[in-house]
Amino acid sequence: MNKNGLRWLKGENIKDKLGLLISLAVLIIIFTIMSDAFLTFSNISNLVLASALVGIVAAGMTVVIISGGFDLSVGGNVALTGVVVASLLADGVSQPVAMLAGMLVGVAVGAFNGFSVTKLRINPFITTLAMMIIVRAVAFIYTGGLSFGISDTRPVFPDFGFWGRGHLLEIPVPVWLFILVSIGVFILLNKTIFGREVYAIGGNEEAARVSGININRVKFTVYVMIGMLASFAGVLLASRLTAGIPGAGNGYEFQAITAVILGGASLSGGKGKVTNTVLAIIVLGVLGNGFILIGLSSFHQDAARGVLLLVSVGIDQIRQRRGA
Repeated sequence: MNKNGLRWLKGENIKDKLGLLISLAVLIIIFTIMSDAFLTFSNISNLVLASALVGIVAAGMTVVIISGGFDLSVGGNVALTGVVVASLLADGVSQPVAMLAGMLVGVAVGAFNGFSVTKLRINPFITTLAMMIIVRAVAFIYTGGLSFGISDTRPVFPDFGFWGRGHLLEIPVPVWLFILVSIGVFILLNKTIFGREVYAIGGNEEAARVSGININRVKFTVYVMIGMLASFAGVLLASRLTAGIPGAGNGYEFQAITAVILGGASLSGGKGKVTNTVLAIIVLGVLGNGFILIGLSSFHQDAARGVLLLVSVGIDQIRQRRGA
């Protein structure tokens, strides 16, 4: 890519960030005026905690979408991981082993998605839509439709509840973990050969193949990574809820995709920034939290996210047509 192209990308990135920051500032002002509770420490803590778990999934979704892929199975992955971890803890399995087993579930789901996309040549949307249904169904079958309560009272530190409900320096632990995951994804995309390969494949897969990039290897790795991050979020959510719930993580896939697209990534691949995704997650978190404080239902939140997703995709399509 020439220097002018690089400048154009940087300019678009600045525009995306500026738009998100302005939106965030406007929402904060509106909800501060409408609710005295909005800017309280406890509310801000709850806001960032609620955003952290879906933010971890969204960070991984950023990589998938940049590569030109898609993953609708992450919500079911979150749920299945949670019930597996909770059931193992209930059977007396040690915390590290139970958490590792849960993470392996996510890796297996991601590996299956990657295999289906790269070897069987099934469309990512169809593959992950099918897996969304299958994995969620397995979670319900595994639990019989019930939840596994977690009562980890063994004298170890950290206990299982620490990962989802603990605090470090007055900040919830999941928020620290979200920050670490985001930094890791940022380094992966911007400072490694693998990251450059992801952008290259999403931008022009045929050109990437001709240049010697192993397309299947990169795509498979991307799906394994999003599977692992979804299962990580599932472990944290089970810890936070003190239960493995087969219906947990419902809607995570759409929230994550909305954040990535709202952050300026293109559904056609080759474009996106995890820093923008983080900002978009905060915007969505403020929107959802503000709606709750002013007494609007979750249905209003869903409607707002749907509108944001539609508008973001529409803007992306306009950009693509102008660039064509």
